[in-house]
Amino acid sequence: MKTSSKSGINGWSPAWIQVGTDYVAVLAWSPDGTVVAAGYADGSLRLLESAAGTCLWQCEAHLSGTASLAWSPDGQFLLSGGQDGIVRRWQARNGQAAGQYDGLGHWVEHLAWSPDGCCWAASAGRMVQVWRADGERLWHGPQQASTVTGLAWLADSQHLLTAAYGGIYLYRVGDHQTTLHYDRKGSFLSLAVSPDGCHVAGGCQDASMMVCNLETGERLTMSGYPGKITRLAWDDTSRYLASSGAHQVVVWDFSGKGPKDSSPLILDRHVDRISDLAFRPGLPQLASVGLDGLLILWQLPTIRIIRLHSAPHSLSCLAWHPQGQTLAVGTADGEVRLLPVPISP
Repeated sequence: MKTSSKSGINGWSPAWIQVGTDYVAVLAWSPDGTVVAAGYADGSLRLLESAAGTCLWQCEAHLSGTASLAWSPDGQFLLSGGQDGIVRRWQARNGQAAGQYDGLGHWVEHLAWSPDGCCWAASAGRMVQVWRADGERLWHGPQQASTVTGLAWLADSQHLLTAAYGGIYLYRVGDHQTTLHYDRKGSFLSLAVSPDGCHVAGGCQDASMMVCNLETGERLTMSGYPGKITRLAWDDTSRYLASSGAHQVVVWDFSGKGPKDSSPLILDRHVDRISDLAFRPGLPQLASVGLDGLLILWQLPTIRIIRLHSAPHSLSCLAWHPQGQTLAVGTADGEVRLLPVPISP
């Protein structure tokens, strides 16, 4: 393992590159932005210091791939979920194990701490469970109609949204009945709640997207996508919703009268499927990475390309620094690249 300083092209070069051994499956920044956690397809986990990319600690977290990560809001603990059906809790400062949660039985695809930090949720297969921060199991939700493909807390830290076959479901933690069910025939593949808590979006297997207003119950369906909608992201003002399932990014504007009867913005520069996307904190800028090895930073609403970085291998995931000053990107061959992003283009 080593840290190197390869150059990018088009003038956007990484500040550092941490070389790994396997596909980077997931990246997650600590709340204070001092370290970025990387989970790999071989089950390993590393914490990388943001200034120079130094590996602070690493471990073999799971017998098979590390599939999900979640930081506690205070930054003291990091959760990792694996394809081995186990969730582990780590002390962030030194990598010491602080808890192990077995019996989930399936790939732990989603982890999420509640906004108040008092508990956390995990989905594995058709099941959703919630634990208190101290490790005591609080709630075992009802079995879903299919594998859970999305998991998100509402701001009150009392309600959970899930996506699965048949729609989007809202639960009050502790209850076993759905508080709300946005039904739709077919499978959902992704889920995203707007930061203001007004809308929830679900990407569907039939190459469409459903957006529901959590206050009024109104539903919108966006169809005509070239592929299944596997990636969704809201900007932090809740104005823009980005979506993708192929090589294009489709962005809907929820300002004014909203997206109903309007045309979306089409961001078309990738030449292969987009693997991840995320809005920059504090600015209307969207980063997208793809199997074509391209990282593109877009300016909205002009859809101008601000910066472009090309890597020799497919890019697998990305994560913005909490203040938006850098962007961590994972590659299919095990690299984590950190790219500085100035405020001015």
